[in-house]
Amino acid sequence: MSINENGEGKKPKSRQKSYIIVVVVLLVVGLAFGSLFGGAADLFARLGNGEQGDVGQISGEISFEEAKPRLEQELRQRKENEILMQHLDDLIVASNIEISLDVIGTGDEGAVVAMVNREEIKKEELLALEEQEKQQLVMMGLDPESEEAAQMMEQMRPQILDNLIANKVLMQKIEEDGVSASEVQVEEHYQQYAAQFGGEEMLEQQLEQAGLTKDDLKQEIYEQLPIQIYVENYLAENLSEDELVFPESELKELYEAQQQQMELQS
Repeated sequence: MSINENGEGKKPKSRQKSYIIVVVVLLVVGLAFGSLFGGAADLFARLGNGEQGDVGQISGEISFEEAKPRLEQELRQRKENEILMQHLDDLIVASNIEISLDVIGTGDEGAVVAMVNREEIKKEELLALEEQEKQQLVMMGLDPESEEAAQMMEQMRPQILDNLIANKVLMQKIEEDGVSASEVQVEEHYQQYAAQFGGEEMLEQQLEQAGLTKDDLKQEIYEQLPIQIYVENYLAENLSEDELVFPESELKELYEAQQQQMELQS
């Protein structure tokens, strides 16, 4: 049971579009560096994009047969996301969640905005994510101090809190299942990122520019890698290869939809 900002008990709503971002990003990118390092988000986005990235649309003059592998990959990702959405939804519904958004305007940064299975989410965590969203508004050309930006942040706040709650629930499940990363796995991932930057020396230069160290990165890999491991294991156990075989008609439907969208954009 969750408690809304007015103190009224209610069953938690499933804001799937917001909290599934947490899982999808972790699946596709591998590690959610940006959410924890703030100003270094761009660097870690670049690190992550080297792994898998978004499938995106079919571009240019490309035949259906040529596009087929990417179409299959996109449908595969959609299916995986669907399975993960349902799993995370089930975890959240089964959790004991209390929300107190009313403390945002009055409480200090240590005030508790939510309790998830008796674990606290503090106002400072919410404000940190809100600050990142403000930076996105700046990139969109909006003044973060304007009334329009303030209204947008007010509307986004429940979704941001949902993301924090979803992350907390997921981490609790991972800890409960005893999923962890070994030193060997951490080092392997670190070397993968170093290779993306042309070697360890180049990577360390980029980290230094972001105000981070090699140890910071390795620690973040150690903390976040269990999420990737858990997601991969869950998909392996709950998604059969038969479910990832798509009929020609479905592939053609996606291909034609993307071609039509490209025509509208040109």
